[in-house]
Amino acid sequence: MISKPPGVEDIFPDKIDRWNFVLQSAFSVFQSYNYREIIVPVMEFTEVFARGIGTETDIVSKEMFTFEDRGGRSLTLRPEGTAGVVRAYVENGEYNRLSICKFFYCGPMFRAEKPQRGRLRQFNQFGAEVFGSFDPYYDYEIISMVNDISHKVGIDSFKILINSIGCRSCRSEYIIKLRDYYKSNHDKLCKDCQRRLETNPLRLLDCKNESCSSLKVNAPAIRDFICNDCKGHFEKVKEYLDLGNIAYTEDPYLVRGLDYYTKTTFEFVTDKLGGQNAFAGGGRYDYLVEQFGGKPTPGVGFAAGIERINLLIEDRPIDAKGTDVFFIHTGGQSFMESVALIRKLRLLGISCDVDPEVKGFKSQFKRAERENARFAVIIGEDEVQSREATVKDQKTGQQEKVPFEKLSDFIKNNK
Repeated sequence: MISKPPGVEDIFPDKIDRWNFVLQSAFSVFQSYNYREIIVPVMEFTEVFARGIGTETDIVSKEMFTFEDRGGRSLTLRPEGTAGVVRAYVENGEYNRLSICKFFYCGPMFRAEKPQRGRLRQFNQFGAEVFGSFDPYYDYEIISMVNDISHKVGIDSFKILINSIGCRSCRSEYIIKLRDYYKSNHDKLCKDCQRRLETNPLRLLDCKNESCSSLKVNAPAIRDFICNDCKGHFEKVKEYLDLGNIAYTEDPYLVRGLDYYTKTTFEFVTDKLGGQNAFAGGGRYDYLVEQFGGKPTPGVGFAAGIERINLLIEDRPIDAKGTDVFFIHTGGQSFMESVALIRKLRLLGISCDVDPEVKGFKSQFKRAERENARFAVIIGEDEVQSREATVKDQKTGQQEKVPFEKLSDFIKNNK
């Protein structure tokens, strides 16, 4: 037997109803905020992620699935969504000429990580990006949107962590102080953080190693170093959140794991996922479009993990989707009449199913139950003669005769 690779999952129909519920909930919220869907490739030239995410991040340095195509070009399966959306935005001039551009996306991402609960090698995310404004309102709008989705899907316990990591100007002094602090604790750092100390000190605050994360408590906080412009921006974001009655907690050490963030960063966290406590996160990135060769354009966005959200709502009852009608027949002309009726109903958007083999009614009714059919339509010899179907409501158990020509109206009016 051939098995699937580690860190990937098959999603069977019994899980699809919950999966689709999450996506449909997210899409309805995106619509209410006037975001439009974009679909970008699952693979990009490796430079897209190296340039966008940062070569010193764990994602780029350790976790990407990278390979050469037949032309010797380096391609990578996308480990996150923002870089590809930014590349598409820059490459397609029709959109980057708009003053404000709002996108949402969903699909699979790929990271070569150690598989565990809530962390897979192929995982799925939905997210959103807005380009074209420095206004803190859009930072608030993105956070508000994630908050609305979280409540809509039924996540009943979570916390919103927010921070400002400043801009290029004010962050430089902070990085000097941060490096000095960690240099004095060099022996307590993991090997990766000893390297980050020289190449990218801000990443030290994102390390999950216990010895490194414990040092974070006494590290200098960036809020003591950010400039007045960044402070004012952050205060306005909080003012909007307060106005929207959205509770949040300030975390002065929240930097996120990607290099492109500026000013606002945020995470939605819970204590119900073990070590993988964040199910959504994002922030502002005012220089990323420029890094991809576009004109200077600010942006802000987020991504959320669909598998992690499903884990958080796995106890929530979700209505299982079934077929509208399952036909029960006795073979011969009975089956032929069923086939003709099924064709008419399907063309009208009514879902139907039937077993072409001649089996007993008991067996066919069991199949109807297994398919979660709303109605069982019985076509036996008597029904063929009278041109009336016996329709059983599978919820109430009630039965009634319905003429063949009125069957579609009956199903539509009663399902």
